[in-house]
Amino acid sequence: MVLPGNCSTSAALCMQFLTQLASVAIDQAYPVQPSHNPHEKLFVSYRSVPPPAPPTSASSAAVPIRFSSYSSVGSNIRGLNSATLHPGSIEPPLTPGNYRLYSMRYCPYAQRVLIYLAKKNIPVEVVNVNPDRSPNWYLAKSPIGRVPALEINGKVVWESNVIVEYLDELFPTNTVLPRDAFEKAHQKILVERLSPIMNALFEFYSSSNNQQAQRQNDMNVHSALRNAENLLRDSFYGGRQPGYADYLNWPFLERLQLLTMAQNSQFRYFPGLHYPKIGAYIARMQNLPEIKFSSRPLTHHKAYLDSFAMGMPNYDFGIYGKN
Repeated sequence: MVLPGNCSTSAALCMQFLTQLASVAIDQAYPVQPSHNPHEKLFVSYRSVPPPAPPTSASSAAVPIRFSSYSSVGSNIRGLNSATLHPGSIEPPLTPGNYRLYSMRYCPYAQRVLIYLAKKNIPVEVVNVNPDRSPNWYLAKSPIGRVPALEINGKVVWESNVIVEYLDELFPTNTVLPRDAFEKAHQKILVERLSPIMNALFEFYSSSNNQQAQRQNDMNVHSALRNAENLLRDSFYGGRQPGYADYLNWPFLERLQLLTMAQNSQFRYFPGLHYPKIGAYIARMQNLPEIKFSSRPLTHHKAYLDSFAMGMPNYDFGIYGKN
């Protein structure tokens, strides 16, 4: 089953995932890349459109805004590394007709939306919030403090998979999901069929670290990778070009290098010689501008995980140089 598309650190799946990851030892530097089911409890080009009319009522729908069709990837996104807002902070003003993404810099679900926004070059302001102890004004928008959430004209949408489909509907000129109904359904099916990768990883890090448990977990990961290898029948899961399934699964693949440092695991290289198609696929994805824009260095992920394990999650690691 596909995991819900959000992060909330106190109860979310991705947080247990992060807690276990924090025990991973990383002793060497890595190259810097440019910059609810039970499992949840773990871890830009368009046509120009007319500017929106002023909302006439509280029920006014979100509408696209005018912006350049020729901006470089990610250049329309502001605040990607803005400081995290905590309880007691003041809500930043949002100009009517502008889009805002509420995010957390290390949330894989928020990264899904960032990849989409960068690919489609939609002008958006990113506001990073503490998903474990959210400001009261944010809880009024996302009642349990989850990220990501997208706001325009007082309308808020959350869940990463819902947000990206919403963006495709608002900005259809370069839609990521296919227009053909069957192909669209197939991309959503692929996301479902690829979900064993996420499930196996969450199980891998939530279980005990003894050798017997690790062997079983390694078997689960290998099974998920074999499945992903068999499903990859072109350059991308979207075909000759990356698509919906690629963008929704990438944030989890990005973090998989951490597997190679897990004590007692047989993974020393990822994905390893047994999965040549996945290895080549990862290299292709890493070369995409929208992936480069949204990715963070592995050392930053590790530093965040360490801070979380100590009970003092540093959501702002990497913003101020040496932290």
